Amino acid sequence: MARVRWWGTGLVALVLFVLGAGLPLIDTALGSGAKPLMAGTVLSVGTRRDGVRPVAFAVPSRGWSLDRARTSLASNIELSNAEVGFSVSIVVPLAPVDARDLWDGLGRIVAVGGRSRLHAQPVPITTAHGLTGLTGRLAGRERAGVATVFATRTLGATVTASGPPGAYRRLAAEVEAMVRTITISAPS
Repeated sequence: MARVRWWGTGLVALVLFVLGAGLPLIDTALGSGAKPLMAGTVLSVGTRRDGVRPVAFAVPSRGWSLDRARTSLASNIELSNAEVGFSVSIVVPLAPVDARDLWDGLGRIVAVGGRSRLHAQPVPITTAHGLTGLTGRLAGRERAGVATVFATRTLGATVTASGPPGAYRRLAAEVEAMVRTITISAPS
């Protein structure tokens, strides 16, 4: 009768156990990739010129987190708070545009996503720094929010924020506060 050795099978079982139990523990320890932000944190996005990114805004209060996996500082920043997402994206037009052009383009992009629609008639908005744009309601199935666009002669920014209606209502004032801090220092 041949002698059977089970050490190989035991080693494979141990490796599978370590992978099955250990990797989820490591993932939990490392976190989701979201970085909590302090109140007053200033974030900027866009291609750096002379060490400065052209679009900036301030986070008004604690509770917001930077979603590192969905953020590319050259083009967009994604934040979240509870179930509400906040996104600032850079628009580099091929020809001069105004806020109405950006609003119409954003409406088409949002419609393609299928989850939300922009309210047809936006209203003017002015930031604390005098930047003017358009803002309006963003609504969809079990989603509520706001969309805002700003344009300069050479650069634009789109801002969207949405979440479940109750969660969005609780954070709407904070979202508006962030939107009103946006600045664009576009090259001429």
